[in-house]
Amino acid sequence: MEYPLRKLAARKLVLVIAISSFLVLSLSESSFAQNYERVYLLQRGESTFQLTISITHTLYDYYLQKSHQAAISDLDTFVTPYSLALVAADIRTIFPGEETFVNAVLMMVHQIPYEVVAETKYPVETMIDNKGDCDLLSYIAASMLNAQGLDVALFYYEQESHMNLGINLQNPPQDSRTTVSYVDYRGTRYYMAECTGTDWENGWRIGEMPPELEGAQITVIPLENVEETAPGQVSSNFGSLQSSTISLTASSFILLEGNPVTITGRVTVPDSNITVSLYAATSNNWHLLGTTQIDSNGRYTFSWNPTLWGQYHLKASWPGDDEYAGADSSAVSIYVLPRFLVFAFGGALVLTVIGVVIFLIYRTTHPEETQTFEAGQDVYS
Repeated sequence: MEYPLRKLAARKLVLVIAISSFLVLSLSESSFAQNYERVYLLQRGESTFQLTISITHTLYDYYLQKSHQAAISDLDTFVTPYSLALVAADIRTIFPGEETFVNAVLMMVHQIPYEVVAETKYPVETMIDNKGDCDLLSYIAASMLNAQGLDVALFYYEQESHMNLGINLQNPPQDSRTTVSYVDYRGTRYYMAECTGTDWENGWRIGEMPPELEGAQITVIPLENVEETAPGQVSSNFGSLQSSTISLTASSFILLEGNPVTITGRVTVPDSNITVSLYAATSNNWHLLGTTQIDSNGRYTFSWNPTLWGQYHLKASWPGDDEYAGADSSAVSIYVLPRFLVFAFGGALVLTVIGVVIFLIYRTTHPEETQTFEAGQDVYS
């Protein structure tokens, strides 16, 4: 005899158990590679300094996901002083004067190999790629100069398809080896600074103009829309940066839609004045959940309440400083179950119990249908 109600409940139960088993078995962690590092040399007199920078994957991903399209008047949106502020501050400690600082920054960008790049990119992307053309190199230099409070403008040459910088100084450049070139714009004098070139030791200095730009028409783009903040910063140090690690653990790998998950971890740096950023992604598009401080033991706690069901990847990051390279945690996957799945599971369980009860009652009230057959007996006779 068929029992449709009992068979339907059993099928639902099997489906729910299969889905739950798949979710549990699918839980995984994906590790992030070590930070991107670049080394630059800076000369002051007879001394050469080695500057090491470190960029986390989290910061790189942040810029990859940003828009890379802008009108000519909005090109200053690719200038990111906040993300390069630590690098600029380190260079300024060795080159404190305005002119020497500018020339040191130019010395740094001259070490990035010149290559025409079709897509406009942010400084962090260019530094990781270790290649760029005139506009990309100009964005890097403008970011560091702006981070130290200098008045900088982008010089755009439409007919020449070129870009360099104009920089206002309190005093005219003294180390220029040619006639000093400048543009007066809105009552401010901006001295030219060329960011391309492969001879970093003898490259262009502020005030010097490449001969091919003489007489060219310049569009001045003041830095009015630069990036004010970012989820991290490039760390740097003259010498080598000490490594650090950051961990992440979720209080639950499976939770119900609308319930909170507690994220904890630890940063291996002996400094309690550290901000940890927490991120979540449903695919590869990471977004910031929030920030928290570590305690005296390097530990942090963060609570998050996901409002939509689905699979999420969580990770933590800290940007580093002038002594330690920043770090990203491994990504941990969690699954937020929809409430209807729980109701379906409960309904399937109730239907199964009802089906079993009905079956037992039927067996009790219809014992005559249960027969015993001897071996060899024909059941149809």
